[in-house]
Amino acid sequence: MGLTLRWVPHVVSLLLSLCFWLFLSAGALEIFDQDTPEFTCSKGLTDCHVDQAPFSDVFPDQYNKVDVTQLQLESVLCCSNKQNCSLCLQVTITLQADEVGNVMDVSEESGDDSEKEDFVKVYFSFPGSEFWKALYFKQSNSTVDKSTYKLLLREKVHFGSPVMVSVDSKIQNMTLPSLKDVCDKELEATINECGKTLSQTRSPRLSVVGGQQKNVILQLKNADVRQGDAITWQMVWDKIPAEQHAWPKEKNEVVIPSDVVLPCLCFQAWWEGSLRTQICPFRNQQDALENMQHSVSATLVESQLRDGGTGLIWNVSAPCILEAEVWLCKKDQVGGQCEELTHSRQRLQAKWDERRSRYLQTGEFDVPSHPLLCVQMKINGTNSTLEPQCPFATSRLRWSLVLIIGLLLMCLAILGAYLIQGILQGYVWKWLKDEDVKGAVGGVHVVLLYPPDDNPCLPELLCHLGSSLQTLGFTVSLDLWSHAELSMLGPVPWLHSRLDQLQRQGGKVVLVLTQASWTKAEEWGAQRSERKRDMEEDAGRDYPGSSRCADVFSASLSCVLADYLQGRAGERFMLVQFESLPPEPPGSFRPLPELFRGLHVYSLPSQSLGFLTELAGARQVATASARRKRAGGLRMASRALAQRLSAFTAGSNVLRLVGVHQSCVAIGVEDSGETVPLQTSLITPPSSPDMDLQVSEMEWA
Repeated sequence: MGLTLRWVPHVVSLLLSLCFWLFLSAGALEIFDQDTPEFTCSKGLTDCHVDQAPFSDVFPDQYNKVDVTQLQLESVLCCSNKQNCSLCLQVTITLQADEVGNVMDVSEESGDDSEKEDFVKVYFSFPGSEFWKALYFKQSNSTVDKSTYKLLLREKVHFGSPVMVSVDSKIQNMTLPSLKDVCDKELEATINECGKTLSQTRSPRLSVVGGQQKNVILQLKNADVRQGDAITWQMVWDKIPAEQHAWPKEKNEVVIPSDVVLPCLCFQAWWEGSLRTQICPFRNQQDALENMQHSVSATLVESQLRDGGTGLIWNVSAPCILEAEVWLCKKDQVGGQCEELTHSRQRLQAKWDERRSRYLQTGEFDVPSHPLLCVQMKINGTNSTLEPQCPFATSRLRWSLVLIIGLLLMCLAILGAYLIQGILQGYVWKWLKDEDVKGAVGGVHVVLLYPPDDNPCLPELLCHLGSSLQTLGFTVSLDLWSHAELSMLGPVPWLHSRLDQLQRQGGKVVLVLTQASWTKAEEWGAQRSERKRDMEEDAGRDYPGSSRCADVFSASLSCVLADYLQGRAGERFMLVQFESLPPEPPGSFRPLPELFRGLHVYSLPSQSLGFLTELAGARQVATASARRKRAGGLRMASRALAQRLSAFTAGSNVLRLVGVHQSCVAIGVEDSGETVPLQTSLITPPSSPDMDLQVSEMEWA
């Protein structure tokens, strides 16, 4: 039986005892002798030992699974003779005992076999690594009057690393203390790295003072500590770092422009190999908060809501994570005051999405659009509100002009139709029949997916494509429009709910082919191949399914592979590329990733007809007249889609997303209304690819 041994200094003299008492009372970490067993048990448990466990959730038959009631994590120091200490993670596991003091067994066929060992599995997850450890123990024959038992496991870890530990259904997360924090609290002689930190790698000291012309001056206080060594510094807004710069030689000051001074602005500086110094001098300054109002924007667009209805989507873009409120207001006819709509005020959530150098947050108002409807915003702590944004007033005026011009052109077309024996008249009216277009697609569902952190132009282009498909009669799901639902469900459940809707309603999952998705598919296939080889080398063991996916696009790759392996390539998934954002450089002819071979690829806007035809799917049409009507509807829809995409990429679009520059928009290609063959390198065979990959049923969608 192993006991928990905590390091207690031998009382050699009263002075040493007093020093140690002061050391513990100052908030220092507990110290354990390195000779103490890695795994110890409380009284009443024997034969305690630990082994590295396989990456599996299956308990061997010869062991009993016990009831774990509590899991605790604690940072401690593992030392040798009070020196040469290293950081350890102490895991304390509490087991439930029955009325007579025996460990409660929750396995299905536990029985009363005293020869069986009890068994607990501990899962560790660190950045870049994960592993399991199996803790074995037996109950002693002597009766111990206890309601719980404790298992104590210590594992050496790195300073400042985040860690997740899971035992049974209990999960605990923590961030281990950094070397600087530990060195500030511990004795210098306790940890070897502390002496180096306090002498050779002392961090630079920074301060901020006001300068002339409202600029800020960043000063270096201890440049003489390590003369001749280069200093690197950078600005950071919350978690978004700017470009790193070398500190000017033989200077102690750097001038910072006033327009970048925001409440979340911090400065970092460090010598090579030293810890970083960070100061955030503007966090509580009213001037910096007022200055941030010029960098925050709120927009409003009309779109489909999560419940299927039509409403308004608001978007807030800011350089800092902030607290604010948004609401709807209605302007009077003369464009003066904007009166707030009752019960429309919404508070921004604490969680923001990070996109490039901005923070984004999205919400919705369940009201229809109106020419006098605007969105307004106020940042907590400021004295004024942002200017109301009224997108529908200008857009309605523009569409009114377009409608008037369209009516004039229609009248001219009708007049010309009489001159050419009515042929042109029939063509014009058929073009204007909206029911022909929507009848051709029939409410088919489309799911648009693309990898995160891609080209900044892509989200705006995807939103415009989704809105265009909705106008044509499709129902569209886009992860950009479902942030709240994704946060609640997670990427995989959200994707499966959309796949179930596809099965009921018909349609396709459209994967956007970009440089990022191309690379992700190749890396994903390589990782799966490597995993298959590992499974073949360790045959007979059960391995869990695919790892947790951080985004919907990554989750969809398992579903694509599952269709390949079942001989159903291309039934649920297809590929699309935008000619304004090609997935590969000009002149490049590298083959598609094996995972995408077997999927049809369409280039927009030039191949809009083929793209819409595959989305609409094959249907049984009874008469030749109905077939001609459906084909005409698809041709009209393809022309409309191509024209909208061409106008958007040419810079005449109305919809704009916050944080995307006009320079991102490229010149589009005018659509001819007919399909154009794809490049040879992008044509994929209709069958599943010859891939050296296998997955278990657990990895299938």
